[in-house]
Amino acid sequence: MRYPGLNLRGEVRESISFDDDDMSDVEDEVFIRDGKNGYKLAEDFNAKRPLMAPRRTAKSDINARLKARPPCRAFCKPCCYVILSLSILIGLIILVVVVVSMFPLPIDKIRDWIISKTPKEDASVKLLPCNNLRVKDVWSISLPKLTTDSAVRTIDVNEDGFEDVLFSFGTGNNYDVIPADVFCPVFMGVPPPCEGGVIALNGVNGEILWRQWLNDTIFSLQCSTDVNGDHINDCLAIGIKGTIIVISAKNGSVIWQINSGKSNIFVGNFIPDQDGDGIWDVLASHSSLTEGKDGHIILFSGKSGKELKKLDTPNNAKTFYMPQILKYNDSEAFVLFGTGSTTRPGNMSVVSLKNIENLTNSSTTIFENKHEGILTQSVLVDITGDEIPDIINSMYNTTVIAIDGSTFKQIWNFTVPGAYSETNLSPTPGYFNYDNVTDFLVVYQKYDDILNYNYTQTFIIDGKTGRSIYNPIAGSIITQMSAMAISSECHGYDTFLKFRRTL
Repeated sequence: MRYPGLNLRGEVRESISFDDDDMSDVEDEVFIRDGKNGYKLAEDFNAKRPLMAPRRTAKSDINARLKARPPCRAFCKPCCYVILSLSILIGLIILVVVVVSMFPLPIDKIRDWIISKTPKEDASVKLLPCNNLRVKDVWSISLPKLTTDSAVRTIDVNEDGFEDVLFSFGTGNNYDVIPADVFCPVFMGVPPPCEGGVIALNGVNGEILWRQWLNDTIFSLQCSTDVNGDHINDCLAIGIKGTIIVISAKNGSVIWQINSGKSNIFVGNFIPDQDGDGIWDVLASHSSLTEGKDGHIILFSGKSGKELKKLDTPNNAKTFYMPQILKYNDSEAFVLFGTGSTTRPGNMSVVSLKNIENLTNSSTTIFENKHEGILTQSVLVDITGDEIPDIINSMYNTTVIAIDGSTFKQIWNFTVPGAYSETNLSPTPGYFNYDNVTDFLVVYQKYDDILNYNYTQTFIIDGKTGRSIYNPIAGSIITQMSAMAISSECHGYDTFLKFRRTL
């Protein structure tokens, strides 16, 4: 650039440097040294701007350069937060999956933990019944030529940790037609007697553990107490020809036996020790098929079978009802028994176990049937909430009753609608609705006069009100076996089996 009137050719220009402190007042001015005139400012020569840029310190220049470049931290910082959050979330998901796989919990329990609801008496959500049952055989065994009317009992006979299966049986009516010394070896392949007996099957594979042949068809089997001291409950078996026998459940050996003849009918049960020998005794109802002979309640020694007491029933009535123990506590219990038959009226009565010797005078009638007797066993279960068992019985003539076990007053009764019906089956207890009161399934037999056939109707009765919960289930031929309840730990998974032949 040129400046008019200024000739710098041949001149020596020098720039003078000063320390930063000395240049504080004049750091934006430029000095030019002339060989003749000394120092002059550029503005004396009408300079419009300095010959060189204003001097800047190195420090401020570095800061300016650093500020001009976009910082990396502004971009990396949010990325780190996002990656850290995703890592934590993935870790929590993995932890939940591992915990759930190690400790599985139903979804409804987790829901109840998260959302707490106040329980209501009437649940709005109802459980749907299971309608797709799959049955798989664990094992099966065929026992030809045998019949049975007894209940099935389960005891660990061989002490392998698994329940084994015990039941009684008969061989039909041919035993009374063909001599035993011919019938048994020819038809059954065993020496006499072979009219009936008791059998034990291995609960694991169904193999026969033992079989005890007897000279009577056994229809009742109770296995609830240890008689011979081998720490395995033994069985009381009763036959249709007046046989009472106690059998060791471990090997089938006979502990004691009474054969009173076919004219005598017994039904019995184990009761707490009455003779002080430490062994539970046997209390049995007894009636004779011979006209003119009365019914009795007989007490037998559980250890030896010796008859301890023989007591007349009230009004000298016949009895076919197996005595039951209604227990209040460890020191107070009542004996529940019934009288009458299918053609004679009868009563249901109770007597204190302590006063059983005065049976006639000390017993109390709690229900009277003026048409038929009390034949079927009662279900003893608390339906009033007082922790005392109540009495529920399906009468022979179309009526189901519930009696308070503490006051012996009737709670409710249910009458089977329609034509006359009858039953010899006890009610089956279970939970059939949405309260915590035990309900009952009862099966009654009917006869259709128009179509001329027998059939059954199954009723489900509310244990709280005594009313039918569902419409009756019909369409089966006469059955001789009560329904069975298969209970499960989870609510809503109980199963009820009723044996029948479909039409």
